[in-house]
Amino acid sequence: MVSWDRSHETVLIRVEAILVKYMMGVNMVNLAFIGCGNISVDHLQGLFELKQLGRNPFELTAVCDIQRERAENFSKEVESRFGTIPRIYTDYREMLEKEELTAVSVLLSHDLHHTITEDCFAAGVHVQMQKPLAISPSFGRKMLADAEKYNRVLTVSEPIVLGAEAVAVARAVKDGLIGPVHLTIDYAATTEVTERGFFGGTPWRHMKGKAGAGWINDHGVHHAHMFTEINGSIKEIFAYTEIFEKELTDGKVTIQPTGEDTAVTVFRFENGGLGHWMCASAVHGERTNGTWFYGGKGCLRPGKHVSLDGGKVITMRELVEKYAQDVVENPFAHSYVELAEAIMDGKKPISSAEKGLEALSVVFAALESATIGQPVKVQDILDGKKHTYEDTVIKEMEALKARL
Repeated sequence: MVSWDRSHETVLIRVEAILVKYMMGVNMVNLAFIGCGNISVDHLQGLFELKQLGRNPFELTAVCDIQRERAENFSKEVESRFGTIPRIYTDYREMLEKEELTAVSVLLSHDLHHTITEDCFAAGVHVQMQKPLAISPSFGRKMLADAEKYNRVLTVSEPIVLGAEAVAVARAVKDGLIGPVHLTIDYAATTEVTERGFFGGTPWRHMKGKAGAGWINDHGVHHAHMFTEINGSIKEIFAYTEIFEKELTDGKVTIQPTGEDTAVTVFRFENGGLGHWMCASAVHGERTNGTWFYGGKGCLRPGKHVSLDGGKVITMRELVEKYAQDVVENPFAHSYVELAEAIMDGKKPISSAEKGLEALSVVFAALESATIGQPVKVQDILDGKKHTYEDTVIKEMEALKARL
């Protein structure tokens, strides 16, 4: 085993040193959550861990959810961890008007991201968006343009590239630890849907008019972001996609999914490396998952270890000790460090809106390829030159809104 002589105490000291500058001579930053669903608990935990370090720059002053009971329950969670009670709203526009906010964290279905972001910018408020950046690339481009127009910060909370482990992995590859990456393999087949009825317990995630696509977007955008953070931009993709489960139910709600439940892709990085990527939520009995980055000197398995030629193995903890002692461990906590740095110092975040748009475009390049039956360049999606699949998303989104 490879070992670097660094203590856990040193990690905490360095994290605190990074965060302390935000509190010196600076008032607490007023923050609000828009959306109090399941993911909001992870965000709250991230803020709580920063508080435990004694260096949380944010005060969660307000929460908003169209279901008042859900907002009230979440407010109790805030009180139990922070000792303060945020004001409760069911209309985010009212919240923006009444509250003196610096930033909001948006935790809603993907079809709402672009409109809420522009409303927040117009109110002078910075935005952290829970991944994916938008329901589709064209709306992602609009959000970046709006951020520039209003001179506001827009970051993405993308946990797969944040936190000490994820940062250490990316830095290690860029440092040449495993050599040039020749092959990336990623398998993600979950039985959650077939066991529980819906992914995350939420039917809308299976409808592309609200989620943008199926499993390859809701889950896959995480991995697309990881691919590009670790090994650079992806040039071209070819894919097949399918909806195998034509009807889903949890015993109470029954839907006919419009988002893909299975996608199989191959791709080429700009640096010449190749990849094979499979996402599936229509599997039964046994799940599988794993990521492998194969380089000229070894193999990296995020979340597990590095295996080098000659049998040398490096653990994730050892990677963190060498490459990421300056980074807080919890990815959601890290997302708020990045938000604070972007607002106060103008520092470019790892999980930037631009990188979020690139990851989203990787997903839509795969979906476009499956639709037209040809390889698709990611840059063509980024530039809006190819949008056959995206057009179907927007059509369904507009149809859903017309029914309201």
